[in-house]
Amino acid sequence: MTSQIIITDRFDEVYENLKVDFPEHLFYRIDADEFLVEHAKECQQKAYLTSDKEKVIVLTANRFTPIAQNKLLKVFEEPPSKTYFILMTPLKSGLLATIRSRLPIVEKEIGKEQIELSIDLEQLDLSQLFDFLQSNRRIDAKKAQVIVETLAKEVMKNSNYRIDNELLEAFSQSIRLLDMGSPVNFVLTRLCLKLLERKRK
Repeated sequence: MTSQIIITDRFDEVYENLKVDFPEHLFYRIDADEFLVEHAKECQQKAYLTSDKEKVIVLTANRFTPIAQNKLLKVFEEPPSKTYFILMTPLKSGLLATIRSRLPIVEKEIGKEQIELSIDLEQLDLSQLFDFLQSNRRIDAKKAQVIVETLAKEVMKNSNYRIDNELLEAFSQSIRLLDMGSPVNFVLTRLCLKLLERKRK
């Protein structure tokens, strides 16, 4: 057993498999839709509980706030003896680089939602952008992050776009803005206009 990040959307299934694979370990689970500072404090408390058995603290959330992640850093860097951490979340991009660099990442995308982009990147124009934004105006931040990641992958494969640091930063910044709670429509509009600007004539 080693501490790690698991990218998955099937928290319960992966958690149960871990318990089967390591039956001799003592398991604690902290589950939240949004992982906040109070959850990070609970993690620290459980980490320092004394036990003769090796213990695994499993943290599952759709979103880990940056403040909570920063609070987890110290215990990840210097974990108590016989203590392992498993962090489960659907999107790798929602994690700070400092967290990603501390723990190995394992992808178990058992049921990760597949996004079919309702946009033709080859023929991208303002009319298409308007329709695309209208069709996605009511989605939540999690789905918007998947859309941003899918757009990034598709654009990278498309020779019709000028790929530069500014465009790459626009994708990264979009994920960060969604993570901080910025309105989905604002983030997607901003990114789409940047794409249109980078499309080769």
